[in-house]
Amino acid sequence: MSEKMVYALTIAGFDGSAGAGFISDIKTMAHFGVYGQAVCTAFTEQNEDEFVAPGWVIWERIEAQLETLFRRHTFKFVKIGLVEKARTLKRIVEFVRQKSPDAFIVWDPIASASAGFHFMRDAETFLPIMKSIDLVTPNQDEYEYLGLESAAARGEIRMGHDFALLLKGGHAKGDESVDTLWYKDHQFKFTSPRLPGKGKHGTGCVLSSAILANVALGKDLPTACEIAKQYMNEFLESGEGRLGFLV
Repeated sequence: MSEKMVYALTIAGFDGSAGAGFISDIKTMAHFGVYGQAVCTAFTEQNEDEFVAPGWVIWERIEAQLETLFRRHTFKFVKIGLVEKARTLKRIVEFVRQKSPDAFIVWDPIASASAGFHFMRDAETFLPIMKSIDLVTPNQDEYEYLGLESAAARGEIRMGHDFALLLKGGHAKGDESVDTLWYKDHQFKFTSPRLPGKGKHGTGCVLSSAILANVALGKDLPTACEIAKQYMNEFLESGEGRLGFLV
């Protein structure tokens, strides 16, 4: 790590397996030399194969955690993960924007746990909030669930203009995994061979945190996404079973 420490904040759930949530985010950030700090939105009960309960943290406790950390640091790079509902996301984004107006905010929407538990039941109400976020990173299911394609067709949003969007290709079909980034009215594609049988727990958390870490280190967004994609390939081939691990 350089002499001047680079900080980032993750606002996400606790996963005791350390495969997803803010523990995974901090591990990923540390890999790139960024010091991650965390606010907990949910004390989930899970392991890498099973999701039991979300254990939501009430807003007042989330706000208290944010207040305490922002008293010490003005975070310029923020990642948001698991949130209970749109109102919670809105409050978090408004808090960050008030304390750090020019912060780069990434939201990794989580519609369901890999073990099958479903979140974001008020999906349609998330759309207006995204215009206050810099980058949204859904997989194909989350992209459809949030109605992003239909909203763009209706002219309600302009992806790449109102906010950057990275559509992850890991859940799609085909021999290649293609991630598509809409950014500043341009489209970028990041392609890698699909790795059959290499399913890992927490891949969305890892990818979004890797992107944020590289933006924090001064990379432009397309370059940060490309580096994160390469890192994800290494992550998918690491560790044992559904847990990946890179040092």
